[in-house]
Amino acid sequence: MQASSKAHRTVAQSKETGFGLIEVLISVVIFMVGILGMAGMQAQAVRATQDSLQRSQAIWLANEMSERMKVNVQGVESGRYQSTAQTASSNLSSYCAGPVPRQCIANSCSADEMADFDVHDLMCRNARVSNQQLAVSCSASPCNSGETVSITLKWETRGGIGTLFLAQKSLTLKYLRQ
Repeated sequence: MQASSKAHRTVAQSKETGFGLIEVLISVVIFMVGILGMAGMQAQAVRATQDSLQRSQAIWLANEMSERMKVNVQGVESGRYQSTAQTASSNLSSYCAGPVPRQCIANSCSADEMADFDVHDLMCRNARVSNQQLAVSCSASPCNSGETVSITLKWETRGGIGTLFLAQKSLTLKYLRQ
């Protein structure tokens, strides 16, 4: 009886096998695909966070510009904000490196000097928007009371996943002159 149980045990043991090299390699490949997927999701989350930061800064910049323009009515009516914003946006790096307009926080300034200071202050010192371009327009010229003022800000952001090219985003804020 013992001989038959030993024979039965030997046959049973030969059918049992452990993990082979192929199973381990397949497990590693599956694990790596999962890790790469998680890394891709993390990269997309970082990109979305950066885009959100740029959009928040653009909203802040447009709101701040509108508030400054509401205070400086004469600068809006003269068209100084429009012309200064166009000059700044045409070549922002040289505009910001150029001469700083008259400091209007501690000094008294004319309406045009205040408009120049406002655009320079927001475009060169305060904003952290990538390659920003500012456009200010009015529904009529001169921009009198009751006209619609549009403040458009454009900036660059990285394109979609796997894209090296930059995409341009824009934001337009409109308000009615009182």
